[in-house]
Amino acid sequence: MKKLVSLLTIIAVFFCFSACSSVDGDARRAAELSKESLDQVKAQDLQRAEELYKESQDIIARYKGTDQYEEFFAAYNKYLSGEGSND
Repeated sequence: MKKLVSLLTIIAVFFCFSACSSVDGDARRAAELSKESLDQVKAQDLQRAEELYKESQDIIARYKGTDQYEEFFAAYNKYLSGEGSND
């Protein structure tokens, strides 16, 4: 019985971490796409800029109206401002 409880605990912790990393990864990707979209505007490639912008908005839309939106938006802003970047 102890092994079953331990296994279920490990599985639950794994899912929590994978859900958190998914939100963070999505926020990072959306921010990268937004930045790249702005770069394409500067380069006057408006068609590519629009594609990138729409892709970033699709990611953001997945979190709107969910319990994870605040966490996503905080991470998105962090990456958009460059604070979360390792570059």
